This record gives sequence, structure tokens and C-alpha cells, in this order.
Amino acid sequence: SKKFETTNLGAEVTGDLVVTGTITGAGGSFLPLAGGTMTGSTLHGDSVKSIYGTASDLEIYHDGGNSRIDETGTGSLIIKTSSLLVRNPADNSMIDAQSGGQVSLYYDSGIKLSTTNTGVEITGALSTTTNVSVGANATFVDNGKALFGTGGDLEIYHSGTHSFISEQGTGNLNILASTSINLLNGNSSDYMARFNDNGSNQFFYD
Repeated sequence: SKKFETTNLGAEVTGDLVVTGTITGAGGSFLPLAGGTMTGSTLHGDSVKSIYGTASDLEIYHDGGNSRIDETGTGSLIIKTSSLLVRNPADNSMIDAQSGGQVSLYYDSGIKLSTTNTGVEITGALSTTTNVSVGANATFVDNGKALFGTGGDLEIYHSGTHSFISEQGTGNLNILASTSINLLNGNSSDYMARFNDNGSNQFFYD
């Protein structure tokens, strides 16, 4: 039975190829495998790539400074797993994605952002360098304050009993309106006071 044959491209092996030493490729040559099991390690030098796909779309290699997985075609790089963990050299979690569960982002082994079935949870402060757009309600717990100003000079909050708009700085609390300022009761059915631009100031009873 024929086991080894030379061809115009090189050689063909029928059956198993057992190598106890080193396979060295040069000149951009490839080692195509049409099945079987590879046992042991394969060693690739810097910038020597493992290439996949008819059009060589996927490349895995080390460029001498960084390790790379490159999708060079027009498709996506899809990683399919029930649990995806991205870890640093100390083996601490950096990204933890669970199938059907939360995705967590870490800083120094501590979870800082996690997705939930209702949205996301942030542990610690949220700092932004641009505007924040809120598409629904922003909810604050009792004594949780909306702070404005570099020193938190303006506070808006509910104490659990009363609601407050508090100026904590050295300036004034100014309420600006183009026509009038109205103070109404809780169901907006009665005026308590009304201040009109270039007009009267009115105080109501019942």
C-alpha cells in the first residue's frame, strides 16, 4: 500500500505522519491537514502565521511584540462559548461574559460594570466628558442628591420626608422664567403664588 508519494507540489502521505523532531517551513509554504489529530505543540516564529479560510481571512500569530488574531476578510470575528473570560497575566478577570447571564467589566479584580436583566449596574463613580442623554426617568433614593457645580453647590433631593432645592455655595438661587413663575399645589389644581414678568406678584388663599 502506497504511503508516501512525491508530487509536483512536494509530497503526499497516506495515513499518519508521526514527527518526533521539528518541521521547518520556508518561503511561505504551508502544511495542510485534511483531518487527523495533532498531538504535541506546534512552534511558530515571530510573524509566522496560522492562516484559515479559502481567502486566508483569519490569521493567528505573534508579530514580535504583540499576539494577534486578525480577521482580514469582510466577515466578523465570532467567538462562541458558554463562558468568555479575558484575563491579565496575573489571571485576574478583566472581562467575564456568561451565556444567558451578566457581562462584567473589572478594574484590579473588582467588578465596576455589570449588565443585568433590567439594564446595567455600576460600582463606584460614573464620570463623563460629554453630555448624558436620559431617555426615561432618573431615579434617586432618599437623600440621594443631584449635585450641580464644581463644588456641588446646588443640591436637589428628597430626604424621605421633604423635598429640597438647596444652594450650598456663596451665590444666589436664581429662578429664571420668560413670562411667569407659578407655585401650585401637588395636583396642579390651585395656585399658591404667581410672579409675572413686568406685572403683578400674586399670593393665593384656597
